[in-house]
Amino acid sequence: YDRLIAICWPLRYSTINTNLRMLLIIVGIWSLVVLLEIFPVSLAARLPYCGSREVNSCCCEHSPAYRLACTDISYNRQLATAKTLTVLLGPLSFIIFTYVIIVVAVTRIASISQRRKAFHTCFTHLLLVLLYYMPVIVAYVLGNLRLVPNVDLLTSILTISVTIPPMAEP
Repeated sequence: YDRLIAICWPLRYSTINTNLRMLLIIVGIWSLVVLLEIFPVSLAARLPYCGSREVNSCCCEHSPAYRLACTDISYNRQLATAKTLTVLLGPLSFIIFTYVIIVVAVTRIASISQRRKAFHTCFTHLLLVLLYYMPVIVAYVLGNLRLVPNVDLLTSILTISVTIPPMAEP
C-alpha cells in the first residue's frame, strides 16, 4: 500500500497517508486478526480432550491444539484451512494486485533512471514478501499433504519464515 501510494501518487503521498488513516488501517487489521482468532479458539476450547494436553508446537496454534481432541474435528480442520488460506492468500493477493498497478504506472514513466529507481525500491520489498510467503506456503502445502514426516521440521520452517523477513526489513 505504501509503495503504491509513493509511486503512483508521489505528490499526494503526505495527504493520502495521514497519521489518522494509518491508525485506522492498523486498528482495522488488528481487529480483523482478533476476530479471525476468536472463533477457532472458542471452538477448540469446547472440544473434549481425553489424552495429553501437551501441544507439539512452539506456538499454541489452532491446528496442533484441536488435533489433541478425542472427537470429530473435521469442522475444526475445515475452519483452520479456510482461515489459513484467507490469512495467506488475502494479503498476498492484495500485494500482487498493488504491484501490478505499480508496474503499469512505472512503465509509463519516461525516464529510464526513474524506472530503475522505482523498480529497485519495489524489488527489495518483493524479495522480502517472497522470503516470507514461499516457505509458509510450501510448509502449509507439505503439511496438509502430509509430506513432512516430522512436525518439528514443519514448525522450524514456519518459525524461520516468520522471523527472518522482519529481521531483514531495514
